[in-house]
Amino acid sequence: MTAAETGGAARDAGAGASLEIAVRTDADRVAAFAAATCGTEPGETAAVPLTYPFCWMTLPAVRPTLERMIGAAGVLPIHEAQSFDYQRPLALDADYRIAFTFARTSGPERLTVTAAISTPRGERCATFETVLRLVPLAPAPGPADA
Repeated sequence: MTAAETGGAARDAGAGASLEIAVRTDADRVAAFAAATCGTEPGETAAVPLTYPFCWMTLPAVRPTLERMIGAAGVLPIHEAQSFDYQRPLALDADYRIAFTFARTSGPERLTVTAAISTPRGERCATFETVLRLVPLAPAPGPADA
C-alpha cells in the first residue's frame, strides 16, 4: 500500500522527509493492541490506549519512508525515546489523518519521527515523537579474526 493508496502524499526535504496518510482506530485492532500492551481482555477496551498511534508507524504506507530515512543496511534502529501529547482523546472506529515528519541528526546518529494526528476536518487531536538511535552493526568476525 502506497501513500497515494491511503489518500496521502510523501515528499523529501533535504535531511528529512514528510508523509501524510489516512488512518483509522479500528476497534478490533485497538483491542488487540490493548490486550498485548495493557493486559485487557477482549471486549474490555473502551478507549484507545495513549500509545496506540505508534502502531501507525508500522503501516505499509509508512515503511518505505521510514526505511529510507534509517539508511543503508548495517544500521540497527534502537527505540530510544517517545512522547505523546494529547489535545483530545482518540475515538474508537474513527477516521484520522496523520502527518509524519522524519529528521536525521548526527552526533550520535538518530532519526526523529514526529507525527501530528487530526480529524479529517483538520481538528488537532495529538502529537507524538519517537527517537530512534541508529547504531552501526559491527561486521561479523571472519576466520582471520578468530
